[in-house]
Amino acid sequence: MKQQASKRMVLAHDIVCIFIIIGMVGYTFNAITQMPQTIPIHWTKGVVDGWGSKWITLLMPGIIVLVYLLSLLFMNYQKKHGESILFMSWVKLGCVILFAVVNILFIQSALA
Repeated sequence: MKQQASKRMVLAHDIVCIFIIIGMVGYTFNAITQMPQTIPIHWTKGVVDGWGSKWITLLMPGIIVLVYLLSLLFMNYQKKHGESILFMSWVKLGCVILFAVVNILFIQSALA
């Protein structure tokens, strides 16, 4: 019974992660159309000290897709060796949410 609940929790986490990643990629592509060609990419003490192309905003969704895929591989490895994957599923969900929030904040600062 407990194993069935764990499987449902992992599936729910995967569904939420996929929706967040799809939303993050869609939001990023939508925001790119509204951005100037160069955007501030680095701040030190509240002062912009680095500029980059607006396409740098695709880096964050790319990283989270890579992290998501690597976590799936690691979870598959854990499952083959009889280890619990529930904790790793929570970590994966947390990483996706954290990267999505950071991505939104980065894009909002680039659009300002």
